[in-house]
Amino acid sequence: MTDKEKRANFQRLFPPAVEKLLDRLRVVKQKSVKGNYAWDQDLTHDTWVQIARIFAQTADSFGVKFEVLIDGTEVDYAEPKTKRRSK
Repeated sequence: MTDKEKRANFQRLFPPAVEKLLDRLRVVKQKSVKGNYAWDQDLTHDTWVQIARIFAQTADSFGVKFEVLIDGTEVDYAEPKTKRRSK
């Protein structure tokens, strides 16, 4: 596959994928309305830590570096707040 074809594929596929991601985040944000939902703060904390790690890793794969802090701590060193179930 030529570079021109690769770029065309990327241009065709990347923007719609980003739009879908942004839309899903919008839907998730709607779940933060406390009048409609109640949630486990520790679980949501750990979920956002996981999302932040994947966000930073994905950006890095495109050559974009992010320093993501969770309550002042680098995301890779953020401690989980929920207990892990043993398998």
